[in-house]
Amino acid sequence: MDGLGRILASETNVSDLLAYFTEEDPSPWVELIGKAPARVIREGRASTAKRADLLLQDESGATVGAVEVKLGHHLSQEQSDWYTTTFEADVPLLLASLDPVDERVELPDPRWSALLLSDLMGRWTGSSVHEVAVLAASVTAILTAWSTQVAAVSTGMGGRAEEPLATISDPFLGRVLTRALVPGVRSEGAEAVYTGVTSGGGNPLLAAWRTFRNRPSEHCVIAEVRWQPEHQNMVLRFGVDVDGTGREAREAAWQLATTLDSAIRADEFAAHLHEIDPERAELLVLAKRSGRPTAKGDWGEIVQKGFERGDGSRYNPGFHRDGDTRFEASLRIDTTRATGPDVVALLGHALAYLREREERA
Repeated sequence: MDGLGRILASETNVSDLLAYFTEEDPSPWVELIGKAPARVIREGRASTAKRADLLLQDESGATVGAVEVKLGHHLSQEQSDWYTTTFEADVPLLLASLDPVDERVELPDPRWSALLLSDLMGRWTGSSVHEVAVLAASVTAILTAWSTQVAAVSTGMGGRAEEPLATISDPFLGRVLTRALVPGVRSEGAEAVYTGVTSGGGNPLLAAWRTFRNRPSEHCVIAEVRWQPEHQNMVLRFGVDVDGTGREAREAAWQLATTLDSAIRADEFAAHLHEIDPERAELLVLAKRSGRPTAKGDWGEIVQKGFERGDGSRYNPGFHRDGDTRFEASLRIDTTRATGPDVVALLGHALAYLREREERA
């Protein structure tokens, strides 16, 4: 990504551009909110400490529209509630997003209207203000290309099948895609989903959790993908995770991991997939049969005292780990063939697989 693309890879910058377009030429808003605003405010506080991305106001200062800009993020219930309780019922609420929104599923209140950022910015390409029209054309072309690329991998375009993950090579678009997959991951049985970046590397991360039926709610199955788009490398990790700190949490996590030791293996999961979803099993690449590092030291000592700086050279539980309460196996996903829906399905399979194995243990 270079030039204008780097500038647009930020919700703040996109919102600033949208405000600039409105200041120079407010007329495109007429079709959306019924009138041309007299004033636009960036990050308007409205009546609380929270802020709207853009507030559109008339000559008297009354709000006639509120806009939320999303580059791949999804509108949360909390965020929606703030808008609907802050603004009067007759104030239009607009969600402008990079990827398409399923209004039946993703808009928690009927007062919201959704439109693509590329469509919104594109309304200024015919502006009578020359500078605005030229800049809007360049911005719209980039946003349209991004939207098309993400949609092609996550849902397919024009009746064609989804394209492989390898179509995306930029980390920013990788983060957008993982966020776009969140609703699908939830539909596959995940009770909690997190999108972010890996510590240190800044690579896209998509993680999902599901509780066990007969264990405390803090004891979970975890499945996650860690992606380096520029290197075409996506790793699937799956295992157990206990939400907590201290000795009790460490004991619970280690007990879960050792109970499911024979199941938290790349080869075992791959064999399971060959039975239930053979086509997607072919998307997995096993670099090592177990998908786990070699154990080192007595992990029971870590359970007793906790993991401290310097312990990495002397202790390894025989699992990939995060801290001392998450233990996983790892294998690669073939990004030249796997698509967005494949990632969703693989995460769902991994969650269900370990949950079932725990019930049989």
